[in-house]
Amino acid sequence: MEKKHLNYEQAKDKALRLLEFRSHSERELTDKLIRAGAEREDIEGILEFCRCYGFVNDKSYAERKAKDLKNLKRYGRRRIEQELYSKGISREDIASAVEQLDFEDAEEILYPLVSKKLAGNFERKSIDRAMRYFIYRGYEISDIKNCIERVKGETDEL
Repeated sequence: MEKKHLNYEQAKDKALRLLEFRSHSERELTDKLIRAGAEREDIEGILEFCRCYGFVNDKSYAERKAKDLKNLKRYGRRRIEQELYSKGISREDIASAVEQLDFEDAEEILYPLVSKKLAGNFERKSIDRAMRYFIYRGYEISDIKNCIERVKGETDEL
């Protein structure tokens, strides 16, 4: 099957249609335009156009995405940084976005999640599974262990 080639106007229209549905990082938009058949020279011009009109801004994208990942997906600091990095966000923008989030309450967010995940089952296998699950979601091991101990302690009191 022959790959379709987009001229500048077609590629620009494609970019604007993509941005109409949701925000994209510059790299995401670039990757999608390349897959659609746009030329690299055209893509840089399209990105410049989108930057000028505020349709693409990696810094604000990173801030919004980080906030959503923390509040909606309940991800920890590490996983948020990883997700933003995978979207092509610069290390400076990632650091700035994550710095704005408050992770002081990580244990308070984590506690009900750990409690639900363990559901009173404190076998070694269940605890290990929960640990891996929350590490994958970006939480610090010390926070996870503290929450597991808290849940165990409250269960012992009953």
